[in-house]
Amino acid sequence: MEVLTMSKTTVGIDVSKEHLDVVIDREGTKPRHRQFVYTEAGQRKLLKWLAIHDAIGTCVCLEATGRYSIAIASCLYHAGYRVSVENPLRTKKFAESILLRQKTDKVDAIALARYARLISPRKWTPPSHMQSSLQELKRLLDDLQGDRTRVINRLEGLRKQSPARRHLNKQLEQIEKQMKEVEKDLNNLVDDDDALSSKSELLISIPGIGLTTARELLAEIQDWSLYDCADALVAYAGLCPRHFQSGKKKGHTRLSKQGNSHIRKTLYYPALSAMQHNPHLRRFAERLKAVGKEKMVVVAAVMRKLLVLAYAIIKSGIPYDPNYQNAA
Repeated sequence: MEVLTMSKTTVGIDVSKEHLDVVIDREGTKPRHRQFVYTEAGQRKLLKWLAIHDAIGTCVCLEATGRYSIAIASCLYHAGYRVSVENPLRTKKFAESILLRQKTDKVDAIALARYARLISPRKWTPPSHMQSSLQELKRLLDDLQGDRTRVINRLEGLRKQSPARRHLNKQLEQIEKQMKEVEKDLNNLVDDDDALSSKSELLISIPGIGLTTARELLAEIQDWSLYDCADALVAYAGLCPRHFQSGKKKGHTRLSKQGNSHIRKTLYYPALSAMQHNPHLRRFAERLKAVGKEKMVVVAAVMRKLLVLAYAIIKSGIPYDPNYQNAA
């Protein structure tokens, strides 16, 4: 991210499930605001309104708020706008820095437009149909796994004679059946795409990363080339250590968790496996334990190492070398 010469006109959009708050911010004039319903008809009205007010092709900034922001970002991208989809934490800090004390949807949209004027946020490109499908299936599988866990927990808390047990067992059977179907579709998507299949083979060369983890990483990291270095990808995943210190007072070191929680969830169990079966990462974990690091700190460090290894292998196209002494 870099400072640029201020654009004369920018657009900020605050996205919610029901509506879009849109602000056109033109240098030297009062921001122009309008609200649109979050529907296809609302999107068409938005494009028409932007055209009427000579904002065609300008920089549009919105926050990454899941599928709602992605849908409107795709609409604007294909209409010829320069779209930026930013981390909400970053835009929140920016709003605080310019002393916007009120918190309304309109004010949030103004802050996003000002952010686009003063800062050069990275241009957003929509994911391919294949990549979107892969991520949608992966996240559906995550949801189903959560549903399965909840049903199992309810079963464990029931009396053996409870009449609810039969219904819950039936529900569990249906969830597990659907999970198998989703897993099959996800695997077929990867197998039918040469580039994804090749990346999957590279990832599973790393001890600790199996086929399921490899494909989950490919689903969440849509374009590895967007990250200039491994540290950028680690930051995106929220796996950067965050140190707390003020004067002589030292607090605990924790993960920042300001990133893609799906990647962190994906890497947790592979990290535990790598601490057992990957010689380099096992020695790395043992060194951390020897200096008194807590268990979860060690696991998080191994998660970071796995992601750094995955990045290096995908970028180089060379499988993991167990004889590479500096891997850990």
